[in-house]
Formats: sequence, C-alpha cells, structure tokens
Amino acid sequence: MQEANKKKLVFIGAGAIGRGFLPWLFDEKVYDFVFVDNDQSIIDAMRNSKAYSTFRIKNNVYEERVISVHSAFTPEEFSIKKQSNVAACFLSVGPRNVAKAATLMTGSNVPLILCENEPNCVNTAKTVVGHDHVYFAVPDVITSNTAPQNLLESNPLSIVTEDGELFIQEGVTELNGDFKFLSDKEIRNTQWIPKLYLHNTPHCITAYLGALVGAKYVHEAMEITKVNEIVEGAMFEMLEALKKGWDIPHDFLDWYAEKELARFRNKLLCDPITRVAREPMRKLGLEGRLIGAAQICLSYGIMPKNLILGITGALLFEDQKDPDRHLAFLRDTMPKETFNTYILGLRDGEPLDLILRDNIDEMTEMLLCFQK
Repeated sequence: MQEANKKKLVFIGAGAIGRGFLPWLFDEKVYDFVFVDNDQSIIDAMRNSKAYSTFRIKNNVYEERVISVHSAFTPEEFSIKKQSNVAACFLSVGPRNVAKAATLMTGSNVPLILCENEPNCVNTAKTVVGHDHVYFAVPDVITSNTAPQNLLESNPLSIVTEDGELFIQEGVTELNGDFKFLSDKEIRNTQWIPKLYLHNTPHCITAYLGALVGAKYVHEAMEITKVNEIVEGAMFEMLEALKKGWDIPHDFLDWYAEKELARFRNKLLCDPITRVAREPMRKLGLEGRLIGAAQICLSYGIMPKNLILGITGALLFEDQKDPDRHLAFLRDTMPKETFNTYILGLRDGEPLDLILRDNIDEMTEMLLCFQK
C-alpha cells in the first residue's frame, strides 16, 4: 500500500494502553500512528527516536514489536483539522480527563473510541464533540506503564503489555484490526461488569495493600501471604455477588476470576503499584470498584470483609504526587460519620456507613501492621 493511501489512527494518551497495547492490534501497512500526550518528555522522545518498542507477553516470554511513530504532539500542538485520512481516535487518558481530551476532536466526525474504565464517559464525550460517533471499549488486558530496566536501557519508551483482547461497541465502520465488535448489551454485561468487579476491584486492592508493605510492583504484593489472602477473599466475595445478581454463566465468571489472579502474579508485567493505586477518591466512588462493590455484596447478604479491608487500604494510601493526596488529611481530621457522609457519599446510618464506623479503627490498625 502506498504511503499516501494509508489511514491514520490517533492515540490520545500515549501511556499504558495507547502506547503499549493498542498498536499491537493494527497493521502498520494499513495505518500510521499519531500520538498525543501531555507528557512533554514522551512526545520529545517519540519525535527524536521516530520509533519505540512495546513488549507483549506471550507463552510466558516477551515478544517485541517496534512501533513507528508517524507524528507526536502535545495537546496544545495537536489539531484534528490538520490531520487527513483519520480512521479513528482512541482515548486512553483516565475518566477524569475525558472531557478535556475530547475537546481535541471537536469539529470532526472521526469515530472516538473510549478505552476508559467508565461507560458514562461516552455521554460526556458526545456532548463535547457534538456528535454520536463515540463508542465504549473494554481492553481486557493489563498493561504496565513501564518496562524492566534492561528493556528501558535500549529504549526509554519501552513498555510491557499482556496479550490481551479489545472489545469495541459496535457501530464503528471502516476500522480493521485484531479486536471484536460487541453490541452495547454484550459489552456492558459480559465484558464490562466482570472487568469492573473481578479485575478492577481486586487489582486496586492489591495495589493499596502493596503500598503498605512497600512493594514496587503488583506481583511483589501478591507474593506476601497476608496480601494474597485478602485479595483472594475480595475476589471471591465479588464472585459470589455476581453469581447471585447477574445473568452471566458461572463457569465464565470462575474462569475470569482465576485468570485475573494469575495476571496479578505475573512477574513479567512489572505493573507499578503507583499506576494501579492512583486517584483513590475515584476508586471510592459510590458505584465504583470499592464502595460500589461492597454495597452490592451487602445487598445480596454477603459480608464484604475483605472488600472493606480494601476500602481501608485506599483510605490509607498516601502519595504526595497523587491528585488525591488530600484524602489522607481529610481522613485524619474529620469525624468518621462526617467523612463517610461528605467525602465517601454514604447515607447517614446505612449499613456500610455503620460497618465502617464500627470497624475502621480495627482494620486500620491491622493494615498498618503490614507496613515495613
């Protein structure tokens, strides 16, 4: 195919998903890759090297793919109006940043595919771009935002990903690659719900407990017996709840849960604790992976002991570079009932509010004993 006939894919967010995972799914003979990221060092490195390596774990070994960088921009430099022949744009910037990132695509009808952990981001993006060509996608994958030191020495942009799958809400036309289109119902019920509660929930709990034990990577946290036990306990609390509340085959849920635990233990991934634990306030949302998960369990008569330990771990997470670093101050200065109501959004006197009030001190003391 001649260069002039090649289409472009725009990846807004050149991190774990945008730089590490998505390029594996598309043929570079068909598509040129355009990257947009607010990290100037990444953009400069892409421009200077014109290529980088992404390493995919397959059959328990790394396989390398060198990705050619057609062009790279900061958000201030990027203009969709100056890009011709764009087949689609993938957004991988985090749910909080979707509205701002979507403004880069205003004035264009290019399909916008959101690889975010929140289906409601689709409506946000539609409002911003002013059209309905916005689609939810579920990357069934863990992708690190870095790589082992020996790989970084050869190329600082190197990154490690699993051999995962991408599921995209049907409706996107003229896009070809190694992914699957699913109906809105299929993608939400058979992919998003298991990912949210059987991947995202125990994954972040692993990270919060890992931070307490001084682990650098998720797999290191899972090597600690007391961490592994809580993560497995949270997984099976959620597994029981999904079996009671959702019309999803139980054997599929069992397989999904075992797959996730194996992922967390994978030493080749080098998945940083700081990446998975970031933005604890978002993860403590009322319908999210921690508070929401515990509420679901309680609604089916399941005492979410391990999930509540995970919530406690999130409340103990402190990273001065994290956007939610103020959480520790609020936790330490506000009365429990006030914190639960005004920060966590719980109703005064509801079961989870009372459980947290009665048990948070004991659980906090228990988890602080994990610290090195």
